[in-house]
Amino acid sequence: MATPLAQALLFIRHHQDGEIAEKMRNGGLQYNMIYGVSSLLLLNYAKSVGRNQELADLLWQENFREAKLMAFMLADYTSISDETISQYIAGFTNNEMVEIAVINLFSQLPNALQLLKKWIKSEYRYEKMAGYLTIERLAMRKQFGDENDLVDILHCYENDLLSTDYFVYQSVQKAFQELAFRRQDLKSLIIEKTKYICEQNKGTDFELQTSEMFRILEYC
Repeated sequence: MATPLAQALLFIRHHQDGEIAEKMRNGGLQYNMIYGVSSLLLLNYAKSVGRNQELADLLWQENFREAKLMAFMLADYTSISDETISQYIAGFTNNEMVEIAVINLFSQLPNALQLLKKWIKSEYRYEKMAGYLTIERLAMRKQFGDENDLVDILHCYENDLLSTDYFVYQSVQKAFQELAFRRQDLKSLIIEKTKYICEQNKGTDFELQTSEMFRILEYC
């Protein structure tokens, strides 16, 4: 009987789509190899297998897109080590990996709130994005935390709302928009801080960027 790893690899190769793979490469996705299997198919397979950290570890060692993404979907958020999580983050090469990791793993970690506070302080683009996108997912499930947790991250919010990295800025915007929308108890603090940032950046290159965020929050 084939091993779980062999079965997973066989599934991926059976569903490969060269045309989609080519479109992904042309779209700028950075992977060593792409088979073109949709993330939905990968997730359905992962659900049929169930959480399996051993299999996730083996897939992570495979150097192609579908194996990396399936590793996030199979990793056991109840037992995965901090070292393995750090390896995943260090292995990020594009936004897709960050998003899939956050949705399927990072936002479900028991210590997600503590980890994201560290991640958003990082200078590494993808680690910072992972932190903010985890905030977004926790907010969607109303699992973010309390006012003290918000205060802990407002300094990073102030810095990263002024980021010249479009993808970092977008992840910040998504995170705090979702927080303001889902958590009315935290909304006033977010708006207060955003208003302050706007006032501090009048007449600068960031005026439009900060005022846009303020307008978004007012409608949440």
